[in-house]
Amino acid sequence: MKFVFLMMMSSLVFAETWDKNNDPRNLQQSYEYRLNNLPLKASLPQKKTPWSSSFWPRNKGSINYRWNTPLPTGFKIVSPSRSQVMSMSVKDLAALSPAEKFDLARGYYNYPLSSRVAANAKKSAKSYEGVCDGWTASAIQFTEPAPVEFRNPDGIIIPFGSSDVKALMSYDVSINFPKGGLGSVFVGGYCAAPFGMKLGLGNCKDINPGAFHVILANQIGLLKQSFAADVDPTKETWNQPVYGFEFEIRGETRSEGAASAYIVHAKMMYSEDDPDEGGGKVFTWHPTVGTIDFAATTMEMDYVLELDYAGRIIGGKWLGDSRTNHPDLFWMPTKEIKFTQDFEALNQIYKPSFN
Repeated sequence: MKFVFLMMMSSLVFAETWDKNNDPRNLQQSYEYRLNNLPLKASLPQKKTPWSSSFWPRNKGSINYRWNTPLPTGFKIVSPSRSQVMSMSVKDLAALSPAEKFDLARGYYNYPLSSRVAANAKKSAKSYEGVCDGWTASAIQFTEPAPVEFRNPDGIIIPFGSSDVKALMSYDVSINFPKGGLGSVFVGGYCAAPFGMKLGLGNCKDINPGAFHVILANQIGLLKQSFAADVDPTKETWNQPVYGFEFEIRGETRSEGAASAYIVHAKMMYSEDDPDEGGGKVFTWHPTVGTIDFAATTMEMDYVLELDYAGRIIGGKWLGDSRTNHPDLFWMPTKEIKFTQDFEALNQIYKPSFN
């Protein structure tokens, strides 16, 4: 790896090595820590790129949201009866919500899943409440779903767009396999206090930028495997699956407690789940990875990276605006997601967009 020093800093900073919660080994034991052996730029191949999707917010109706209509809505919807469904066109059926379609696919005209979802959806819910954890874990483990036509027990063809299948996968994982149920591992900690960063609370200074650098370079650059980031350092939780990064070594500085230190400007790329962010689209009939409809965001940060005498990364310190604008934590599911019980039909409905 060749360093291009764009500037030098003579001011002294104090080394901030990571604590137990920030130790990269919490995610993976066999990481490479030597800076010279880590790539400066990488992104996942298309097949492994986590797909963009809505996080199906509760204040929009969750997966009862009829996204494929000119006037989308998720509240006060009137689901069609069996006799009405028998006479509906494929286009009409395509306009129903993911939950309604899943009920119909199983021949349930009393809509048990739709009713369950409606009981939990609230217009007064916070804007960030949804199934982003389920989407993130699903997008990490599964190739983006393709649209599919599924024949229900009465022989009716129920059309599912890619977003419909994403919704069902995300909801199932979020409700039935929360992060703890997926054997998830974490680096960093949730900042629950509104003024935690200003008060200097330990978990609100996460994630340590040294651990941030090590994990990104190893997971994406060397292992070619996505992981999850809570990209909001405050009490809100915004889970996003990461797929790429760029590091620019901008100079050298001094850090007490470290053998050497460098100033780094980092870009972290992740798939998006918010229709108001990242460009692209989060509601689509067809897959989006590798197309102009793929929704993604790039987060930029600056930090000091600290090394020991062997050239291994041992910690770091956020700089400038990045002190309050950096990921809260990284996490990764370790157990294989399986669709069982009420969601077993997803094993037939889900079809990967490419093998």
